[in-house]
Amino acid sequence: MMIVMQYSFVLPADYDMETIEQRIARNGAKLDGFAGLLFKAYLYAKRHDPDIPSVANLYAPLYVWKHSQGMAAFLQSPGFAALTRDFGWPQIDCWLAGKIPQPSEVKAGAIAQRVITPIPSYSHLPDWLSGDTQAMLMAWDVSHWRQLQMDFLPLPAAATTADDSTQRYRIGYVAC
Repeated sequence: MMIVMQYSFVLPADYDMETIEQRIARNGAKLDGFAGLLFKAYLYAKRHDPDIPSVANLYAPLYVWKHSQGMAAFLQSPGFAALTRDFGWPQIDCWLAGKIPQPSEVKAGAIAQRVITPIPSYSHLPDWLSGDTQAMLMAWDVSHWRQLQMDFLPLPAAATTADDSTQRYRIGYVAC
């Protein structure tokens, strides 16, 4: 079973997000061909983005690992060490993959839309985990009983309001 992994750095309100865009442009391709990685979507959100506003400036990469060995190798890599040196020690969310898009489908998107939904206690898990969702990516977190749904979409024509369970990001690069 594949593993979906995401961490998120909340950056100061006055943080120059161009710094993140430059970091992605400079480093994105370094993970192309990384052993065990299906894809990494370099995701970020800007508070004052006219198309997809966010309540905070965020840098929140999303990874899909083919196996735990690839994930472990990355977390022990010089690249991850540099990230923690620059931004701090992240809380990493890990999800068991139920439905995963092809990397080409992710690359075709300009934005990623993430929805996290609690899985109620004593739920009939096959209903939650069957992958019958319309979302392109579906995964579940058994530590906190949450379902992750992610879509990779073209840029919306106008900003739309999202509820508290939804976060939208720009896709800076997709490594695979």
